[in-house]
Amino acid sequence: MNKTAIILITLLLLAAGDTFSQIPLNLKVRHRTDGDTITLASALRSRGLLTVQTTPDPVTGKSVSIFLNDLKYYEMIPENPESLWQMILLRSSVYDKLLKSGYSYETRSAMEDMMKEYLSRAEQNNSFYIDSYLEARLYAILRKVYPVRHTDKRPGIVSLRILAEIAPDAWVGPDGTLVITTGMIAALDNETEMMALMAQEVAHFALDHHLSNYSAALALEINPALGNLIRNTRQQEMEADNCATSVLSYYGKSFSFLGSMLRNVIDYGELMGSFYLGSFPDAKSRADKYKDAIIDKSADYDKLVAPVISYNAFMAYSQSHYLLCRRLLERNIASGSATADDIVLLSQAMMNLSGSDHEDLEALALVRSVTESLQEAPPGAFRQEALLLMRLGRRGETETALDRYQEALEREEMKYSQRPGDWSEVLSYLASEKEWVARTRTR
Repeated sequence: MNKTAIILITLLLLAAGDTFSQIPLNLKVRHRTDGDTITLASALRSRGLLTVQTTPDPVTGKSVSIFLNDLKYYEMIPENPESLWQMILLRSSVYDKLLKSGYSYETRSAMEDMMKEYLSRAEQNNSFYIDSYLEARLYAILRKVYPVRHTDKRPGIVSLRILAEIAPDAWVGPDGTLVITTGMIAALDNETEMMALMAQEVAHFALDHHLSNYSAALALEINPALGNLIRNTRQQEMEADNCATSVLSYYGKSFSFLGSMLRNVIDYGELMGSFYLGSFPDAKSRADKYKDAIIDKSADYDKLVAPVISYNAFMAYSQSHYLLCRRLLERNIASGSATADDIVLLSQAMMNLSGSDHEDLEALALVRSVTESLQEAPPGAFRQEALLLMRLGRRGETETALDRYQEALEREEMKYSQRPGDWSEVLSYLASEKEWVARTRTR
């Protein structure tokens, strides 16, 4: 069979399957009065209303149909993430829309193509942060939050990618890819806040918000580009928040973790001077709904994300976000995860924030905790020590620090010149720093 014939057959099958008569379920419910437990096996439309059908009775072999409104007489008992989301989606309008209007495969395919293009472009630009162990830990949380695929057979696979970006952000694409920035990972305090974040974002995928946004864009004659598809309304955010609280409740977690997650995002954004967070509209008012403050700084989480914090701190410093840089590195120190490079960078941030000799002395003490304790301190530590000593007018000590920096540069130069491969850029940098030492001595 040739390729054209296969494509035509596939399109015909998709067209034929665009409307489903039933959506499979596997959800236990208990009658609130007599305590009888039954299992819901499918959702369908009957007489224009959404109806659920039970599994066949073991004695009579008959199934029972229950109108959605009559489910108020039953307590739903989800036993896993699959049945949890079936409960959530039964209470929403998603199943009813799917049974009434079909699965809109053509539109979903167009949206998935947009996401594929975005992911491909991000890969080409090396925009993703790669840490296999961190990804494995995050996937463990994600699988608690949502199944790999919709149980109602809509297209999409729930996965995640970490974007190398210091701004705290997270969003889910129409194909189920959850994008989380390194800034977002660093903004949170524990894995429960991460669970709240993931549940809130994946809810947009589960509730078909992308499809709604696509239709709304067309109605308003707006280009249904990816950026418009993931820009949710306040109502959609509230719906997703409610889903997140259901997930937290299922795992016995307080709703307040959703509020603390939102507040941490706001606080982090303010350190960057970013008071408007595009993917988190009305974040403050939403956080205020969950007023019980939870301060749960997890040492295990801090150690897990310490490399991400170091990365964000470096990026923050390079973008002149010195307050954020300082806050992040102090967190690594508190968790016992700070590297020598972290401490040197923190001293640099403190120096750039300093307005007094006292603050300069604090920065000096910090960098000297590296230069005086390590046999081979990072070369940049001696450079930073020299800069602070010059600011303090301590000329003799400055000369000593410059000597040690010169020696460290020469050690690095010898090490890289003996390595196989092309290290010309590194060697060129080391030569320029040796020139900086020479110029500094004359000042």
